[in-house]
Amino acid sequence: MHSVKPAQVEVARDFFRVELRGLLEKQQLSAPTETVEYLVDLLVRFMDAESFFVKNQEGKLENNILADLYAAYLQGGMEKKKISLQRLGDICLIVTGFFSDSLKRKVVDIDYYQGMGGTAYWTLSQFHLTQVSGLFKELSVKFKSFSSVLSELSEKSGIQSNSDLLRLYERWLLTGNERLRGLLSEHGIATPIVVETKVKH
Repeated sequence: MHSVKPAQVEVARDFFRVELRGLLEKQQLSAPTETVEYLVDLLVRFMDAESFFVKNQEGKLENNILADLYAAYLQGGMEKKKISLQRLGDICLIVTGFFSDSLKRKVVDIDYYQGMGGTAYWTLSQFHLTQVSGLFKELSVKFKSFSSVLSELSEKSGIQSNSDLLRLYERWLLTGNERLRGLLSEHGIATPIVVETKVKH
């Protein structure tokens, strides 16, 4: 996947911020600014990183991804534990929000991912003595609710996990293709108008 340029990242960040706030309000779910920004950042990182998930040759999620991260948490030092727990929580949140269909008919189901992700965030909150502790604690307590918000964001596009909203939106960001803009519009997603400005020297 091509890297998303800084200017495009900011457009995407604004897009996700507006969409998330609208869905949070719709679901009557309160969330402080720092939590909304964390979710926005998570979506931007997911959109920009092909390696966000470990996939097999068929493009499906590797079943051992949670086990590997948990093993890294158990075997690592304090900083390694924090990194592993945060990645574990982030991946579980994205998977349950955008790829829940891929968990159907599997031994490891959505409840397992939600439980694992919520526990990871909660444990992480115990490692911090700063205000960040409150952020991860909220992500833990409201994990299923935030997962539901991300799921609605995915469903709003009418696109399934194989070609989800974020990938389509990224393609539009990279190409500016009007057909892609039209497809997003058909699914109720309003794309921001990007105005290129030239700086005179």
